[in-house]
Amino acid sequence: MLNVKRNKTSNQIHLPKDNQLSMVSFESPLQQVLQQQQLLLNLLNQQNKWQFWISSRPMLKRSWLNQAGLNHQKIIHLSNVQQINMIDMIEKALLAKTSSYVVACINDLLNDSDKYRLQQAVKTSGTHLFLIDDNFLNYNDFMTMSLGINNLH
Repeated sequence: MLNVKRNKTSNQIHLPKDNQLSMVSFESPLQQVLQQQQLLLNLLNQQNKWQFWISSRPMLKRSWLNQAGLNHQKIIHLSNVQQINMIDMIEKALLAKTSSYVVACINDLLNDSDKYRLQQAVKTSGTHLFLIDDNFLNYNDFMTMSLGINNLH
């Protein structure tokens, strides 16, 4: 198993020296999702639906989408969304049922009420949700919940 240490301040992932790779650096959490979930995103990209990306600051580059092999014409990226509106925006995007997946980058931890709302929206919509912490901390937990609820089409 690969042991990974995350450095919060520099957005870098440090790997043990015996893995022959000392550091992987990402400019944003969205780039990290593109790199780590490329195969799944490409599979979902084949659906005739939008891919919805939402963040509180601009952090998605066309070059990353091209490198991941995603059709940028099917991607909607809303940036500069205020954190106070983030959960509502994510929930609406899920319930619209027009996206194959939603990737959202948040700054604050979710309370139990917000988690429940998003879990219900994921179940109702059949849309995958990749929810990541802007500080690279809580990405895996919520992504796993989403994939456990929705089967790949």
